[in-house]
Amino acid sequence: MKFLGWHHWIVLSRWRGILLHGTWAIALVLISLAWVDFHTAGAQQAGQAVSAQEKQADHYLNAQPGVEYVGEEVCRSCHPSEYASFKQTGMGRSVAIPSASDLRDLAQPVAIFSKKLNRTYSVYARDGKMLHEESERDAKGRVVFSETHEIAYAVGAGDFGKSYLVAKGDAFFVSPVSYYARIHGWDLSPGYADGLFRGFTRPVVELCVDCHTGMPLPIPGAHNRFQQPPFRFLTVGCERCHGPGAVHVEQRREETPLDGPIDFSIVNPRKLRPEIRDDVCAQCHFAGDARVLQTGKNYLDFRPGTPLGEVVAIFSVPPAIKGIRFVALDQFEQLKMSRCWAASNGKMGCITCHNPHFQPHGEQAADFFRKRCLTCHSAESCRGPLAQRQATSPPDNCIQCHMQKRPAENIGHSSLTDHRILRTPSEIPLALQSGATAPPTDLIYGTRAPDSGETPAKLRSLALAYAQVAGHYPEFSEKGLATLEQAATRIPNDAGIQAAYGLFLRVARPREEQRAALALQKAIDLGSKSAEMRMQLARLQLRKGEVTAAIELFKESIQAEPFYTPPYLDLAQIYSALKDRKSALEVLESVLKVDPGNDAARQELLKVGAMPEENK
Repeated sequence: MKFLGWHHWIVLSRWRGILLHGTWAIALVLISLAWVDFHTAGAQQAGQAVSAQEKQADHYLNAQPGVEYVGEEVCRSCHPSEYASFKQTGMGRSVAIPSASDLRDLAQPVAIFSKKLNRTYSVYARDGKMLHEESERDAKGRVVFSETHEIAYAVGAGDFGKSYLVAKGDAFFVSPVSYYARIHGWDLSPGYADGLFRGFTRPVVELCVDCHTGMPLPIPGAHNRFQQPPFRFLTVGCERCHGPGAVHVEQRREETPLDGPIDFSIVNPRKLRPEIRDDVCAQCHFAGDARVLQTGKNYLDFRPGTPLGEVVAIFSVPPAIKGIRFVALDQFEQLKMSRCWAASNGKMGCITCHNPHFQPHGEQAADFFRKRCLTCHSAESCRGPLAQRQATSPPDNCIQCHMQKRPAENIGHSSLTDHRILRTPSEIPLALQSGATAPPTDLIYGTRAPDSGETPAKLRSLALAYAQVAGHYPEFSEKGLATLEQAATRIPNDAGIQAAYGLFLRVARPREEQRAALALQKAIDLGSKSAEMRMQLARLQLRKGEVTAAIELFKESIQAEPFYTPPYLDLAQIYSALKDRKSALEVLESVLKVDPGNDAARQELLKVGAMPEENK
């Protein structure tokens, strides 16, 4: 993978802390692990039977819960060449602490001014640290605010760019500026120019650190809070795709005889059934339009060699509604639109073309992938005019004609490879050739748990998925609400369902605020820790005149997530309305301590400060 830096940093949370909608990433090469030789790839694509050896490979010893991870340095002792090659790939360089070379590159400070945001962003080095700063000046040139943070981690290999993380206590936030390789310079991080994010307030969500780092150590039950140190292993390592290595290390050191035709102490993705094999890649490289963790699971519960659907359900909006969008992490879905994938009867996967141990560049990449194409196709079968084929750089570059790069819709200064593998750039993919008169409103279930039939778990996943996509695709609102109502009735003791139902009702049926409030309160009673949900329930209580109850909920929201500022502002407005000037000022000053660039808090502070003295 070429650039892991922005995978999930732009995960949008409409239902913050409850519902997660992953919308982008910037990986031109889908991940996986294990070398696939040309003959094996060709045989699988041709639909040849999977060998008995491969059919047995679902029972790896290290896929069982409780097997310990050992870290890539232990792997290195026996696999030095694979380690060395992998460390040159994007995955092997997925995150880093700013280095001496990074600091040398900042010998001349960088300053960026955004006229739209009226903010100046500075990047510079001081005392061996990389610092990012955001500031604002008024019309007379006076500093309104200035916020500076040391960079804790640089995210990404740098092939396309890097994003940066700052630490606030035990929480991490994304810097508003990123480095872009295409322009050899700095600009606003994706989503900032559009107003999706602001300043140093964009929290790091679970999926971000799970896919970008070797093994994060979050504080259980907390949102965006980490133990110290925050990561057991820094970068993505061998075990992300091969599974935990403790059993394998023990058996190989003791020279334990193999119990079968292959080594079942460590996962080799090439030996897995296609759907289980592709799950290894999909854990990080298939965002979908909705991701729903199974009850009691987190992303690190996934073990290669087991179904990803046991941990997370991933759904996609049908292409007839979504159309063709070139956003990060859509490559997995694009591949399934291709004729190549359809003709392989599901045998074609990410590692048919990509070798995660090796990342080619330039002409080397063109030759590497051309050879991949020629395991199934022949040069003579190409219908392109010879002159056109020879005009590519290098000549006969299959990728340049059939998998062109297209600008990323949600990431500036970047382009993505079209994985639809089109015969011609104007070809309409199979998925869009349906003659249906109306777009379907059924989500596409990308991952499934191995159980059969309709189950509460499947209903739960589907209901939460509809809740996520309806905010972006109104076509799903009616069906989403109906599915949530069904789930809330059939699974009454699920805090996530009750929270989603209450939040959805609040927006979709404003006249049914009482039902929404009851669902949100039930979610709290069932143990939900969500700050967002408490804030929304507080607003409903306030509309009913329950001021005391609303104040307590806003305080609980602030306590649950101290860097989440909306409940501070609501609470300050209540105190202001109650003419409690002192309490209002204290709350607003607290906002500006955690978020100095908060214009709304600063404006409210001026209003409260202007209140007559008798209203103290």
